[in-house]
Amino acid sequence: MKKSILFIINPNSGHKRGTKTIKLIPKCLDATKFEYSYQLTTHAKHAIELAAKAVEDKVDIVVAVGGDGLVNEVFQCLVHTDTAFSIIPMGSGNGIARSLGIAMNVKTALTNLNSGNITKIDTVLFNGQPYLGVAGIGFDGFIAWEFSKTSKRGFWAYLKLIFRQVLGYRSSTFLIHDGLRHWKFDAFIVTIANGQQYGNDAFIAPQAELDNGLLDLVVVKNHSKWFSPLLAIQVMTKNIHKSRHVEIIRGEKFQIKTSYDYAHIDGEPISPKNENEIEILPKSLSIYR
Repeated sequence: MKKSILFIINPNSGHKRGTKTIKLIPKCLDATKFEYSYQLTTHAKHAIELAAKAVEDKVDIVVAVGGDGLVNEVFQCLVHTDTAFSIIPMGSGNGIARSLGIAMNVKTALTNLNSGNITKIDTVLFNGQPYLGVAGIGFDGFIAWEFSKTSKRGFWAYLKLIFRQVLGYRSSTFLIHDGLRHWKFDAFIVTIANGQQYGNDAFIAPQAELDNGLLDLVVVKNHSKWFSPLLAIQVMTKNIHKSRHVEIIRGEKFQIKTSYDYAHIDGEPISPKNENEIEILPKSLSIYR
């Protein structure tokens, strides 16, 4: 029996190449295995409506064609349902797709759907807001907010923004509690990772696993700005966990108290609270890959 598959496409992804995927689908997808349809998003949060309707219609697989913002909108409707989730990456970072081992080439990613299997992975709630890859409070949250204001996209635009802002950035105080233990940090970044990377193979939590029922809370402690280039190299070479300026705490849930105003989930800017609750939902999402 054929599986039903819905492609939710952000037409503006990949320098407005999202709609070109429509012509590739019938060329790459095995028509003996799938009956497919597609929907284009037309406004913010539209993908949430489309994914919720797909669950209601008992669609077997929903595929997000776009970047991490679209991925976040789509997957949250599929948590604890029988509808599986997949990605055709077309964003600037594609951190979640990379963490899942999905091919970055669109044709290859589409073709790989023909031989995919369903596995279960964890998802996370940040003050009730769902995310899949990484969330952060601190410099990465600040950069997410600044990046959202610019029209330029891509790795180099992101890197340029980081180097322009890093020297003037000041660390903040974080009080962290996991239900049993307490910590106090003067920190540059506090990242709560389910996946390993931000995107573009920038690994903030190289030992994190998407299906182990645990979060890797990565604290980049206050340090001389002269160390920032070295830390950046360690992020890009999957060695950040070896830095003496970094502490990693594993747990199922965390409370983070801070007065800092900037945060992100999967690269999307959000406003944190003074007391933030982060909790993992083990094996809550079916992934097709």
